[in-house]
Amino acid sequence: MRAGGLAAVLLLAGCTVTGEGIDRPEPVPADYAAREAAMRDPADRCGPEFIQTKLPKGFVNTVGAVTDGPFRPVCARHDACYRLGERTQAECDRRMKREMESICASGRATPTYSLPMVGKSLCRFHAGLYYDAINNTYAAVAYGGRPGGQIVSVATRVIDDPVTDDEFEVCVDVLNNTYAMQEYDVEMRGRKGRLIDREPDTYETNVGVGETKTICVTTNYTRWSLKDLPDEVQVSLRCDTPENFSVRHDMIVVDTVSVKVR
Repeated sequence: MRAGGLAAVLLLAGCTVTGEGIDRPEPVPADYAAREAAMRDPADRCGPEFIQTKLPKGFVNTVGAVTDGPFRPVCARHDACYRLGERTQAECDRRMKREMESICASGRATPTYSLPMVGKSLCRFHAGLYYDAINNTYAAVAYGGRPGGQIVSVATRVIDDPVTDDEFEVCVDVLNNTYAMQEYDVEMRGRKGRLIDREPDTYETNVGVGETKTICVTTNYTRWSLKDLPDEVQVSLRCDTPENFSVRHDMIVVDTVSVKVR
C-alpha cells in the first residue's frame, strides 16, 4: 500500500498486532489474478513507501510487522492492482477495504484481534486507517492518475436581497471521469478574468472515480453583486495536481463553461 500516511504508522506503533493471521482474498478471474500476481514485488507491505525504501532493512522488518498487522497480503495485492492499471483506483481501493473487513470479521486475524469483545473493533479501526490513507488524491499519484474532470450541468439563480443589491449564484455538477480520485474547486470570473468567487475557498472537494458532486459559486459575501457582473461570466473547474506537493499554484483548469447572467 504505497500511499499510507505517517499518522497511521504513529497510531499503530503501540498496537501489538503482529502475526501472520489469515488471508481472505476476493475471488477474481483467473487470467486477471495471473496478470496481477506478475506485478507483485516481494518488498510490498502496508504503510508508507518510505518505510519500505528509505529505512534500514532490519528496522523495516521490525516496524513492518506492526504496520502490516494481518493485512500484508492485502496490501501487496493492492500495490499490484495499482501497477497493473486494469482497474480504477477506486476499484483497487474498495477491494482492499472489503478484504481487510473480511479478515476482521473472521475473528482470527491475530491474537490481539481475536480478543473477545474488542478484537474485531480494533481490527476494523486498523483497516479503516489504511483505507483512509489510500482513498485520496495522493494515492492517485501512486496509482498513476492524472488531473481531469468535467462540468456536466449548470444551474443559475438570482438571490433576491430586499436590503441591498441582488446576488447571483452558479451551481455546477462536477463529474470525475478519470480513473483516480480527484480534488476540485470551481471559480467564477468576470471581465478581464477577474476572480469573483472560488469554492471551496480554503480546501478542495474530493470526488471519487465516476462520482458527481455539486459545487456552487456566488457573488454573495463578496464585493460583487448582480449589478456588477457582465452579461456573461466564465465558470472553471480546477483540479489539484498533488504530485507537485505545493501549497500554492498546484491547481489547473480542466473544464470551463460560459454562463449567461442576463
